Amino acid sequence: MLSSSTNQQKLQGRTKNLAAVIVYTYMVHKLPLFLLFFYISRKRLEHQITDPTSNYMNSEGYEVPSNRILLVPHSPALEVATPPVLTPLHKDIVRPLKGQIKRDWFDSHFYYCLPLNIGNQYGFTIHSQYDFEVTWNGANDTDGLKISMISSNEHEAQFVESRFGRGILTISHPFYFKTPKGVNLMTIQPPNLFTPGVVSMTGVVETDQLRRDFSFNLKFTDPGKKVTFKKGDVLSAFIPIPRYFVDSFELAPASEFFSAEVLANEYVDQEELNRQRNEEDLDKHNSAGRKYFNGEHAFGEDFEDHQKNLN
Repeated sequence: MLSSSTNQQKLQGRTKNLAAVIVYTYMVHKLPLFLLFFYISRKRLEHQITDPTSNYMNSEGYEVPSNRILLVPHSPALEVATPPVLTPLHKDIVRPLKGQIKRDWFDSHFYYCLPLNIGNQYGFTIHSQYDFEVTWNGANDTDGLKISMISSNEHEAQFVESRFGRGILTISHPFYFKTPKGVNLMTIQPPNLFTPGVVSMTGVVETDQLRRDFSFNLKFTDPGKKVTFKKGDVLSAFIPIPRYFVDSFELAPASEFFSAEVLANEYVDQEELNRQRNEEDLDKHNSAGRKYFNGEHAFGEDFEDHQKNLN
């Protein structure tokens, strides 16, 4: 480990050398200010990489807040570009599903189902920035996917391409996500949002550690079918999930852990709920007793901890 004085001397020397390089580059190559700024940013990153004392997000003392998913641009230049690349991301590309209960294809009966209401709001969605069409001819090479842009690529905040073949459309962005320590991001099919002929692929990424972007990928399932995407359409989605959380669960018979008496009580409650659903609930509005929705067991006992909305 270098002493603080030695580190300071090294960094001062690097700063002088970097300044000399920047002046020379501007005088000789006459770079536009935007490109010069980008060049400076790259050089700063190169010098930072060589310094073993550099701090990064989630280094000790530099942790991402526990309730935040941060968006990090590929370069500081993207934050001041014209038109801006990073500024519109929160509302144009990445949107929270919290509060977005409705689905265009739902009728009123669906909203009596609390699991659907909660599920519709889980995670964050990725939205198209362009109008484009995609057709897969069934081939496994990258040329098997034909992409036709309808609208222009205005600010290059999103890229769509056939990178992997096998009918997979890859979507990438000039930024990446940074999550709190120990929290992964899992790409998922947007909850109860469907595009015929396309499914969103699932992947789990250690975004608390990764220092670059990752792609969202759509698998086309119907060769020969033309799929049209409009600007603003949902392409994919993701949810945060603690690392090792899923790994810790195993399936087992309830009888290994609970007595016959406890299991019998469960069976009685279950049978009563089934009776209510098949008898008096049929005469209620939409044939819904709404016991679960209201957080009640079969005989009126309240759930100990019940969620009806996302906070």
